[in-house]
Amino acid sequence: TNTSTLPISELAKASDSPEQFIGIHFFSPVERMMLVEIIKGEKTGEVAVAKALDYVRQIHKTPIVVNDARFFYANRCIIPYINEGVGMVAEGVEPALIENAAKMMGMPLGPLQLNDETSIDLGVKIAKATKAAMGDAYPASAAKADEVIFKLFDEGRLGRKSKAGYYEYDEKGKRVRLWPGLREHWPTADDQPDVTRVQHRLILAQVLEAVRALEEGVLEDIREGDVGAILGWGFMPWSGGPFSWLDIIGTPYAAERCDELAAAYGPRFSTPALLREMADKGQGFYARFGHTAEAA
Repeated sequence: TNTSTLPISELAKASDSPEQFIGIHFFSPVERMMLVEIIKGEKTGEVAVAKALDYVRQIHKTPIVVNDARFFYANRCIIPYINEGVGMVAEGVEPALIENAAKMMGMPLGPLQLNDETSIDLGVKIAKATKAAMGDAYPASAAKADEVIFKLFDEGRLGRKSKAGYYEYDEKGKRVRLWPGLREHWPTADDQPDVTRVQHRLILAQVLEAVRALEEGVLEDIREGDVGAILGWGFMPWSGGPFSWLDIIGTPYAAERCDELAAAYGPRFSTPALLREMADKGQGFYARFGHTAEAA
């Protein structure tokens, strides 16, 4: 299977040989994106993993192996990035500030442009399916982003493919400018956040999901988490990936920023227990988990 919205372990229940059932998750556009996630279900066997790895290497892609969880690894980190940026639009943050803050940090696409590229109607489908699955546990921050996404969808602004989304496009599909209607529907607030605050929100929205994925055993190797982030969604290539970035800024500094953001914006920025422990000890991720690299 190649879907990130249906659990591999659940799908495998329909198979007489669940040990042979595995997820092979490609990224769009497939011909350009190098990453492929190989997802192990609860009963996936080693032979299936080995065959999937062989297959992905034969088609000249770079595989990472992760365990089954909602949205797997990459989409789990991408969606909060998009939601954070879109949620800021609803708050009245200047859209150009959101986009440029992300690009200044080295993200190849701002969250609004990324949503245009991946298509807004897909975002609506994912939001509806996720809300149905999570019920009352559906995060308030995602609901704020949904307000914007659903409004654009209702107006037929589906992103680049419809030549209308957060951006306006010319006849050939080239981006022209941010759509002025964003400011009409969600007026720009008089008090704008500084660029560093916007950057911390956008980057930590992704990084904290990577840390949680490691905590929960979705990721088995931080190197795969870093490679997957750079190749899967273009996470600040200069940084080496989310775990390398945390080592660059230091876990104590990261925990302090999380505490500030959680107090201001809610529990989605709460410091994961693993990051808190490492911050208290002054540890780095590659120092603590580097034994896997040495063993390899």
